[in-house]
Amino acid sequence: MRNSNTPKKKNWLITLVTILFLAAVGAGVYLMIASPEEQSTTESLEKTSFSEREYQGGGGVNVVIEDEPETIEPGTVNDQTQQPEEDGSAEEATDTEESSDAIQNETVEEVDQPDDSLVVVPEPDLSSMIANAKTYVYTIYTDLDQGSGFLFNNKGDILTNAHVVKDSQYVTVKNSNSQEFNGQVVGFSRTTDIALIRVPEIAGKAAMDVEMQEVSAGTKVFALGSPENINNTSTEGEITATGMDFFDGYKYEDLYEMTAKIKQGSSGGPLISAESGRILGINSIVLTDNPDIGYSIPIYTVNDQLQEWAENPLPAESDAWQPEVPDASFEEEALRGFISDFYELVPYSLNDDEVTFYQFFLLSGSQGEMAGNEMVEGLKGEQRVFQAVEPVITDIEIGDNEAYITANATFTFHDQEDDKLVSISHAVIYTIVIDRFGDYQISAITNQDQ
Repeated sequence: MRNSNTPKKKNWLITLVTILFLAAVGAGVYLMIASPEEQSTTESLEKTSFSEREYQGGGGVNVVIEDEPETIEPGTVNDQTQQPEEDGSAEEATDTEESSDAIQNETVEEVDQPDDSLVVVPEPDLSSMIANAKTYVYTIYTDLDQGSGFLFNNKGDILTNAHVVKDSQYVTVKNSNSQEFNGQVVGFSRTTDIALIRVPEIAGKAAMDVEMQEVSAGTKVFALGSPENINNTSTEGEITATGMDFFDGYKYEDLYEMTAKIKQGSSGGPLISAESGRILGINSIVLTDNPDIGYSIPIYTVNDQLQEWAENPLPAESDAWQPEVPDASFEEEALRGFISDFYELVPYSLNDDEVTFYQFFLLSGSQGEMAGNEMVEGLKGEQRVFQAVEPVITDIEIGDNEAYITANATFTFHDQEDDKLVSISHAVIYTIVIDRFGDYQISAITNQDQ
């Protein structure tokens, strides 16, 4: 027999399943409608940038809802960098802190520049090498002749040609500042045209570097000396041949032939490489039938003899080698040249930290050394390429032990960041002294208004 209640129970189960099915369908439709909104909220949190978040001490993150940013058109740039105050107080304070008293008196202005031109930084020239080398070159006077020479070592020995001092009774040397000293011939050859003059007053002064290997033809060079008694004359050229031999009273071997012109009075001056800055030789002879070509004795070929003389100097033959030493003095023209050379060297140091030729003009340990270095450091800038300096000397006052030079100088540089030419003007007073080597030196730098 079958139970009579079975059909009713079956109908009830069918109804229950139908209700559950409809409920599941409804829930699915609801989730499909709701999930995009919930998902967008999740993605909004995940994509929030660091600039849109606030970080608090507890490490929690608060999402900051910002207004929709402005639409940026293609090809435009919005500068969102916070601009400094227009009064420039922050920059002015920094400049004041970094400046020394010697360079506070300056003005800065933009220089006009054609819109259709680009600033081209000039190639480095020989002016820095020449200005530096001048302090090592001397004019030589004897009772019979005038020639040139240059400092060879730190013993105060000046190298020149033998024919410059031959048969003379006394020797006087004059530096680039027109200071004169007595000299004694401590080395002399009757076969090779070289001689060494010792000046005790300049002992301790370091000499220029000397090239101890042969250089090749084509090397760019310049010659320094006092042709026709004109101090510190420089000529440029190149070595055209090596290994040249002559005999003209002296035996000349392995000479450098060069196009840097030399004249009477240039004998004994240095031939210097324009590439390395080292001294290559002793300018010695020029052919009368071809005065555009000169010849120089390579120092490496005579170095052994020179070193022997330096260690074992020849004794003085008579008291005539000891003339009275003229008193050191200031000369206006020499002072002008000194400051002009100083300004000529400064821009090279502004563009290259390794070039410090200008420091030879600053008296070691003085206020002038400190102020001069601060002036150079204050002018430097990562985006600045200095191109020129125009000094104007407005006054020279000569005292008993010091001279005072009032000068205005305008430095012009290319600001690479803004692509502009800018000039900076300085107005200062230099105090000049004569050091123990007879060289002018800057002992102090002060503002003109102090």
